[in-house]
Amino acid sequence: MIYLDNAATTVMFPECADIIRKYAVDEFYNPSALYAPALTAAKAVKSAREKLAKVLGCLADNIVFTASGSEADNFAITCGPRRKKGKIIISAVEHAAVFNCAKAMADRGYELVVAPCDNYGRVVEEEFIKLLSADVVFVSIMHVCNETGALNDIKKLCYEVKKRCPDAVFHSDGVQAFCKVRFSVKDMGVDLYSVSGHKIHAPKGIGALYIAPGISLQPFVYGGGQERNLRSGTENVASICAFGYAAERVSAEIENNFETQKRLQKKLVDSLVEKYGKFVRINTDIYNSAAHIVSFSFDGIRGEVMLHFLESKGVIVGTGSACSSRKAAERIPKALGLNGAYAEGTLRISFCENTSDDDITALLKAMDEGVKLLGKYRRV
Repeated sequence: MIYLDNAATTVMFPECADIIRKYAVDEFYNPSALYAPALTAAKAVKSAREKLAKVLGCLADNIVFTASGSEADNFAITCGPRRKKGKIIISAVEHAAVFNCAKAMADRGYELVVAPCDNYGRVVEEEFIKLLSADVVFVSIMHVCNETGALNDIKKLCYEVKKRCPDAVFHSDGVQAFCKVRFSVKDMGVDLYSVSGHKIHAPKGIGALYIAPGISLQPFVYGGGQERNLRSGTENVASICAFGYAAERVSAEIENNFETQKRLQKKLVDSLVEKYGKFVRINTDIYNSAAHIVSFSFDGIRGEVMLHFLESKGVIVGTGSACSSRKAAERIPKALGLNGAYAEGTLRISFCENTSDDDITALLKAMDEGVKLLGKYRRV
């Protein structure tokens, strides 16, 4: 099997499984307890926190562990605004964890404003700036678009918000950027930043939220006071430690992985354009994107049908966010300007450091068979 849906999830490092066993079976102690083995567990959590902080470019005290990237997004949006009324700005292609949480905040009395994106899923900066005013209290713009790989200039957007909106808190969903592109949360100036473990070969069910110094949040989970009294509950020591291991390991190869995946990205896009021409629309601007995602849409061949055909040939791909509902499947194509026969024809190919030229060649071969067969039944 050739797996090309790494933006949905990645295979866990075997070493992470060993770490999980160590802290779930052999050294299973509660890190809040006072006896010596528990203190060892607490030190392991501290070490993992320091590893994530190093990758993010912040202090360990700025990291709060969560159960997922989606929870980190919800934590940020629910507890982030400094005022009980005002405008919340998000982009049109935000992950459902941000989009639906922001809609829930609108039900509580906030005004939700959606910033437009270009056809590649990148925020239109000029239009975004026009939305900024003194009554904006919260902004959430994803760093890398999970649908297309589009790379937003978070440093610039954050600067514009801080200049024009004195009460605004700036959050970025960094799930698809973390360990994929090199950055520093301190340099970008963000107040809150979400990351997830299972996108970088750590377990599912572990994430983290960066909280900048001086940003005061209400507790997201009440209880015994763990995680700076912001997210109570016994720490998931095993997954936290595995997350720290994976972050340290993958981040060490960011530049090498980016260079290799950029080459694969270009190979795939060039081949699609050469072979299918106007029959395919490329949704990823490979010159201003992360390297691990390619999105494209066929004219009249449903993405879901092509996905299952490729699966029958031993190639696993995606059609977009694995966390999205049917409504989200309609929202994203509209935001990207996809209409007519292209609207349902999207595929998302996403790499990891193990993806090879042979994998791309096999994908293209299988896809060619699919286009010849399924093209007979095109929607027009």
